[in-house]
Amino acid sequence: MILTEVYGNIQDIPDLESWHVETALVKSDDLLKSILRVTSDHGRDYGIRLADESQKLENGSAFMLSPGKLLVLSVIPDEVIVITPSGMDEMGRTAHMLGNLHKPVQIRDGRITLLMDPVVLKTLKESGTAFTVEKVQLDQPMQYANLTPGTHMHSHHADKN
Repeated sequence: MILTEVYGNIQDIPDLESWHVETALVKSDDLLKSILRVTSDHGRDYGIRLADESQKLENGSAFMLSPGKLLVLSVIPDEVIVITPSGMDEMGRTAHMLGNLHKPVQIRDGRITLLMDPVVLKTLKESGTAFTVEKVQLDQPMQYANLTPGTHMHSHHADKN
């Protein structure tokens, strides 16, 4: 079965107890895909091909399989680094460092979260920046920062002319 439209998020569906729910585990970066193959906890295979480009997958995305039946995506917890900068200076230095390393991040509530990375761990330890390593279920995939209304494009290679 090919699913083309997100019915809603499981958190927003009233009377959930009246639905038969199948769950498919996905990796957080699978949420960036518009075409995906999943296997539910009932052993059924489903294809997801979002027809509307404005729809995005997230933890809890639900697809109607038939009246009264849903398939729900559940993100497998990721090991992440969580940095809580002590002030604006540390936030700036940390953001600059992560930008130079080209790491996708989530920034929310004064915390910077990114997927586990040994280079980042080493850099944080050397700089004395406080961080924790946690296992979390991400609601949305990590994203590269888009700092302009257009796209962020530059070359890291010197012109050869």
